Formats: sequence, structure tokens, C-alpha cells
Amino acid sequence: MERTSLLQKNGFQFVCRYFLLASAVALFGWLFETLSFVILWEPNDRGMLTLPFCYLYGAVALAVWFTLGTPFSGNTGKIYARIRGEDPSVLRTVVCSAAVFVLYFVAVTLLSTLVELIIGLIFIKGLGMTLWSYRNYEHTFLDIICLEFSLLWGALITVGMCTLWRLFMYLEHKLSARVRAVSAIVLAVLVVCDFVFNCTYFVVTGAHFDLF
Repeated sequence: MERTSLLQKNGFQFVCRYFLLASAVALFGWLFETLSFVILWEPNDRGMLTLPFCYLYGAVALAVWFTLGTPFSGNTGKIYARIRGEDPSVLRTVVCSAAVFVLYFVAVTLLSTLVELIIGLIFIKGLGMTLWSYRNYEHTFLDIICLEFSLLWGALITVGMCTLWRLFMYLEHKLSARVRAVSAIVLAVLVVCDFVFNCTYFVVTGAHFDLF
């Protein structure tokens, strides 16, 4: 009974919920990057983990959700409701919607770039793990961030938070408390073990473990 009650506590469920959501985004990000490399360049093992997850995407999604929400919900939604007014005309609604989308795009572009920079400084510059590099592109900073890709991520995140994020939240909401907790615990253990393995491999060999 005590174990069941622990799994159902609101705080624990909150952590499990957003870890699973971040993992869903991380999985989609890994698939997106892997397929992009297969189509545009050559097969490449993406992300730091051996498992098919790029948690950079998950971290960005959580940062965007908790600071901005989506274009019409959360903190951005409050801004939209305020500038639209209580009884707006069709024209005002259209103009306000367009303005909010632009504002949201700029905000998520800056936020995602900041997260990418912080993680890059830690793992690429700090630990020497070359997880990604923009050295072959112009308009870069420390080869960690790139203007063109920052704009691309901003557009993809804006679209993704209106579509995929809402779908992931809907599907996650369908999970029972016990299934949510057990799934999060099992996945967290696997991810931690994978992270420790890759860090150990890097320390011993000086190279990132790649599947191909």
C-alpha cells in the first residue's frame, strides 16, 4: 500500500509526466536527426546516448513549455488574450494571432539557442565530447550554435509545440498513475545506465561510443 501511494503522489506524478514527455520529444528528435543524416549526408549515430534519444530536444521542449507555453496557452496565451481584448473584430484577431506567432517564434528561437549553447559549453567545450559541430557553416559561435540552424529550430519548435507537443500531452494524459510511474522509472534507469556507460567509455577511450 505504501509503495502504491508513493507512485500516486502528485509531486512524483508531476516528475514522471514531464520526464515521459521530454523523452517522447527526445525520441522524435533522434528520429528526425537520424533520418535527416541518412537522407542528406550519411548514417550517423545521433545524440550522446546509445538509446534512441536526443534529450537536447526534450530539454528545449520543457524549457519552452514552462516559460512560454504554446502560442495560445500558458504565458504566451495570456499575452495573446490581453492584446486581443474581450470582443475583438475578425481583423484584430488575425493581426493579434500573427503577432503572437512572430513573438513566439522569436522567443523560442532565443530560448532554444540558449539551451543549445549551455549544453554545448558543458559537453563539447567542457568535456570534449563532439556531439555536434557547425564548423562548416557561417554565422556560428564557438561552432556550437549557428544562426541558420537557430532559425530552423525556432520554426520547427513553433510548429511542434502547436502539434506534436499537444499530441504527446494528450497521449500521456491517457496513462494511469501506476503505468506512468512504472514507465518513467524503468526508462529513467535505462537512460542513467546508458549515460554512465557512455561517460565511462569516453573517459577510457577518449572517444564517443558510436553504433555506426
